[in-house]
Amino acid sequence: MFATFRLAAPLMAMACLTLTAPQALASESTHFDCGGNGLSISVTLEPETGTATVASPRGREQLSAESDGAWRDVTQELQFRADERPAILWMGSEQFSCRQTFAGAVQTQASGARGGTEAPVNAAGRSLGGRLRSGPGTHFGTAGSLNEGTPVTIVSNTGVRFDGYDWFEIRSASGFVAYQWGGIMCSEGQHIAGIYEQCRP
Repeated sequence: MFATFRLAAPLMAMACLTLTAPQALASESTHFDCGGNGLSISVTLEPETGTATVASPRGREQLSAESDGAWRDVTQELQFRADERPAILWMGSEQFSCRQTFAGAVQTQASGARGGTEAPVNAAGRSLGGRLRSGPGTHFGTAGSLNEGTPVTIVSNTGVRFDGYDWFEIRSASGFVAYQWGGIMCSEGQHIAGIYEQCRP
């Protein structure tokens, strides 16, 4: 009886999620802090429009998403890569490490919460379909959705548990980074703790 419940819960959750077209990966902006040593630089990605804004002491500058996953300005002097770990911003010959930031981010989730400590995973997996979030929990804004079977890189386990599964930071093939609940994911090659199941061939 217990085993049947564990299998049914994620399937019911998948049935309740609203899916969108594969192209509609994200609908909300993603923010990065690239400052340090007293320097304030921020990058805001707008995946829906394919643009990004860099705010630095020299002003606000616009970037555009390119096919190789990078975001660049027209002069190619500014370049941002969210797919690096950590994310990287180049301003001419200068390079800055960036970290994703969340408004009101917390490491615990109401209903089955535990204190979270992020752990790197860096493994291949697939989404079983469903919503992405801008942070690890349902209280974060929707950041798009994925169709069933979409390949992803499972970047890290956030340490935030919800209904028996963990929230994971994932990266799409295009380099977009968001969060998905492990109850609607599978892992390739080996089972990863906190994820629903190992992917089937």
